Amino acid sequence: MKTTYISILAFIFISTTAVRAQDNQNEYSSIFNKKSDQKIIHGGYGSFGIGYTTIDNKDAIILNIKGAWVINHKIALGLAGYGFFNNLDKSNQNNTDQYLAGGYGGFYFEPILLHNSPVHLSFPVLVGGGGISTVPNNFWDYTYTFYPNDYDIFFVVEPGVELEFNMVRFFRIALGATYRLTNGVKLEYPGGGPEIALNALDGFNFYMNFKFGKF
Repeated sequence: MKTTYISILAFIFISTTAVRAQDNQNEYSSIFNKKSDQKIIHGGYGSFGIGYTTIDNKDAIILNIKGAWVINHKIALGLAGYGFFNNLDKSNQNNTDQYLAGGYGGFYFEPILLHNSPVHLSFPVLVGGGGISTVPNNFWDYTYTFYPNDYDIFFVVEPGVELEFNMVRFFRIALGATYRLTNGVKLEYPGGGPEIALNALDGFNFYMNFKFGKF
């Protein structure tokens, strides 16, 4: 009988310890809110961001929006879209009347490492496609017409890394760097301008994202 009581007590102790350990594992920390007992198995977020990149070896602005489903705090699956233009410097050395603009998007996969730490890492990967076009500075001039080699479509894979800051439970700020790799574009500036490099879109993005949701 004594052995039975000891076994029961031992079982209760082990079960209680396991439950507490599981609770601790699901505790959430942020910079302004260190811990919470709320457990979120599934969540999601929407985000927007702005960044710097280069297009055809020229400085460019890139904007993004993302929407993702977060599974067990550790993996995000969703869709992402990007838009870019490289006319930050109006004096284009190749053709003063043209710049490049376009966009791309696709499926978004993001493993999240140490999610319950106030500062942690994630590793986003985008797989998709997009389009790019030469655009005149006087784009709104109704006399402008596109030519066959003014635009092209491309396939893109873009892996990266983000440093995320849990500001509060529903808001994160991410500083990220990705590398955009495409299958190449075939473009040339209209009016006898030079051809644009096949790998004009390949290169790094550096950006800041603002994420809102349940993580």
